[in-house]
Amino acid sequence: MITTALIHQYVDYDRWASMLFVQRLSAEPPAVLDAPVASSFPSLRSTVLHLRDAINAWYRRLDGLAPQWPAEEGTDLEGLLRHGGLFHAKVKAMDEAALSRTVNYTDLRGNAHAQPAWQMIMHACNHATYHRGQLVTIMHALGLKDIPSTDLVKYQRSLPRP
Repeated sequence: MITTALIHQYVDYDRWASMLFVQRLSAEPPAVLDAPVASSFPSLRSTVLHLRDAINAWYRRLDGLAPQWPAEEGTDLEGLLRHGGLFHAKVKAMDEAALSRTVNYTDLRGNAHAQPAWQMIMHACNHATYHRGQLVTIMHALGLKDIPSTDLVKYQRSLPRP
């Protein structure tokens, strides 16, 4: 039961953190979102789109489906919330048995893998955290203010006490 509680909280946190970034970045004009930067991806928007595409890939893999890359043709930031919402709903509906089941899937190069669903979910959330950290760095480099603070402990402290 503890695995279920932890994984469910982790996807709640992931959704919360992504929402904060989408809300904040939606206030910026396209010139800022698309400004070239030296990072893993060439702009704020392309970093958010990578997050969208990756969460969709893991969503599909949980059902044994091949990733669809990109997740969609649009480039609006809200796409992250749409696809993240699907991932969140899928995971929140999973019980201990579903989280523990081994899932066979392929990576983007076509290599076959098999892992428990909970490990795939943890990876997807951790991957998003990594790239949200890059968003912070890019925002600082572009001189933006009001950068969201999305540490896990900040989210956990906002939860009602048991």
